[in-house]
Amino acid sequence: MEVYLRMSQTEILPFVEKFYPLKIFVKSFIWSYCKISRLRSFFKSTDVNRIIVISLHKIGDSIFTIHAIKKIVEYHNDKSISLICFPEAKPIFQMSFPSIDILTIPHNYFWKNRIANHSAKKILNEVGAEIIYDLTGTIASATLIASSYSKKIIGMNLEYFKPLYDNYSPLRKTPHLIDMYMDVVKMVIPVEGDFSFEFTHVPGETQKILIHPHAGWQAKEWGIKKYYELAQRLSSQYEVEFITEVDSLHADIKKEIQENFKLTETSTIESLIENIKDCSVLIGNDSGPIYIANFLGKSTFTIYGPTNPEYSKPFGKHHAEIHQGISCSPINTQYCFTDAGRKCPDYVCMNSLSTDKVYNTLVDFLIKEKVPKRIL
Repeated sequence: MEVYLRMSQTEILPFVEKFYPLKIFVKSFIWSYCKISRLRSFFKSTDVNRIIVISLHKIGDSIFTIHAIKKIVEYHNDKSISLICFPEAKPIFQMSFPSIDILTIPHNYFWKNRIANHSAKKILNEVGAEIIYDLTGTIASATLIASSYSKKIIGMNLEYFKPLYDNYSPLRKTPHLIDMYMDVVKMVIPVEGDFSFEFTHVPGETQKILIHPHAGWQAKEWGIKKYYELAQRLSSQYEVEFITEVDSLHADIKKEIQENFKLTETSTIESLIENIKDCSVLIGNDSGPIYIANFLGKSTFTIYGPTNPEYSKPFGKHHAEIHQGISCSPINTQYCFTDAGRKCPDYVCMNSLSTDKVYNTLVDFLIKEKVPKRIL
């Protein structure tokens, strides 16, 4: 589910970034391309009274855009609104915005998940829009909207693509990620007073605690064996179940879990959503299911490692996290210097976080949340 990752400038043009004269040349070339592309709107502008919001993200970031999209929908209540996303995010957006048209673009319509092909551009241009809001901010969205005939494009992106936008917001480097998407909205839409990023809490109808042990990449995972140990300790007092994607567990640990706990394997986002709706608390790593649970109003307990909680943690008193800080943990950045652990040789931050420490912190949280204990 989490195959599409936000890409930084250095990930996109690593060789170019090392040589300043080359960087200036490439930037000038791309700026010229962007300016020429935007000329299309003068020669063939659309009169369609429609707004298009582009949110091409993995699950977690799709949920982070919801607050910004709500403001867009409220502000343009006199216009038709369409939202373009990846297929896996569609169920989330359908729940949030049942009255707007939601279109999907498959991942394979972007070359190496970056460059929009003809089929992707066709989906955008067949709908047509007066205004586009780009809440993606990557090469993928830049190459998609470059073919647009829209009169106005509002959004965020790398500086390389600044000329594509009539209202441009640079990608912020400070938390929270939700603020980055709100930056786009605030350029053109008044946002008055304190704006809450909390989702309405929905107490669990069951006493069930769900554990989702996986993440987008291995470095963000605390480890299935530790989660199993944690579940064993919790099960003396609480009802504990596991939920994973189909075929994501090795046969030996899968068998051991099934002998002692209920294990649900999901193959769709819809199935994952329905199972999370039925729990009191979701325990997991920095991953999509945690943010789905937050979106659904469920209490969450998140284990963070090579990513900085301040950039993505759910807001509100019904959420808690634990983060084993070490010398290389990110402090003023979203990721540690090993690219969020993807280039880390030993995953020290996660490996050094003991079951005892997680258990003690978690039990305090469960007591605070008044999660019902299992009837023995």
